[in-house]
Amino acid sequence: MGFITGLIIGLIVGIALIVLFVRSENARSKRRTDLAATIAAFARMTVEDSRKLLSPEFYPSWVVFSQRQKLTWLNAQLEKIWPFVNEAASELIKANVEPILEQYRPALLASLSFSKLTLGTVAPQFTGISILEGSGDGITMELEIQWDGNPSIILDIKTYLGVSLPVQVKNIGFAGVFRLIFKPLVEDFPCFGAVCFSLRQK
Repeated sequence: MGFITGLIIGLIVGIALIVLFVRSENARSKRRTDLAATIAAFARMTVEDSRKLLSPEFYPSWVVFSQRQKLTWLNAQLEKIWPFVNEAASELIKANVEPILEQYRPALLASLSFSKLTLGTVAPQFTGISILEGSGDGITMELEIQWDGNPSIILDIKTYLGVSLPVQVKNIGFAGVFRLIFKPLVEDFPCFGAVCFSLRQK
């Protein structure tokens, strides 16, 4: 009789423990699901959503909401094609700049030419883009760009005495905001009459 009673009590205790364990796991699973849903909701939040939740006076002075959109996808593609851009751009710069150097070469020098011209292996990074409103009959676009490049540019300066003076430029750092104005807008492709380019900040 005592054995049967102990067996029944053991079964009841075992079932109770199993029920408690299942309920505990369900509660933990629900908390994880709720937490994941909350994190996903925060991930979908935009700057405007953040501004609706908190008024500006609650933000510290170092918090700044940028109006520019990120261009991660463009930077990833630029890194892939940069070796080809580097080769083509280097040849283009050399072909266009050397005649100008020769044209304005001082009489004391025999020649001015590039013995080496490469833009390096580091591609520029576009850190943001924005479209300015109120441009009238045109589109105004601003591009933030940063380039901590490793170019190697060697200019050979040769004199009539046979002396060669190489001048090298390398490790150039640059950051700025380029403004592109597409104006006027027209009905024929490419849908704008001219492009105005300027460096707004550097």
